[in-house]
Amino acid sequence: MTPALSHQKNPLIGWDITASAKVDKDEKIARAQILVNDSSEYDETFDSPLSSWQKQLTQKGEYPGDNTVRLVITSDTGGDTEAEDSWG
Repeated sequence: MTPALSHQKNPLIGWDITASAKVDKDEKIARAQILVNDSSEYDETFDSPLSSWQKQLTQKGEYPGDNTVRLVITSDTGGDTEAEDSWG
């Protein structure tokens, strides 16, 4: 499983966050979670597991301020893979 996170300053307020994941051979994505500053902003379980996934959240986090985004991808076998992005 290969997760990825990126952020970009939103011209209006906060930050835009892009999260994505691709699977390796013989695995699928069963659930995706995005936590911004330890608060759940996205949590979806997929009835039919996916081979790739992408989501953009807009106007999240604090500006100015320290921010941390955590992506948790759960495979169809129950294992979690995480990625984290922090900025201040």
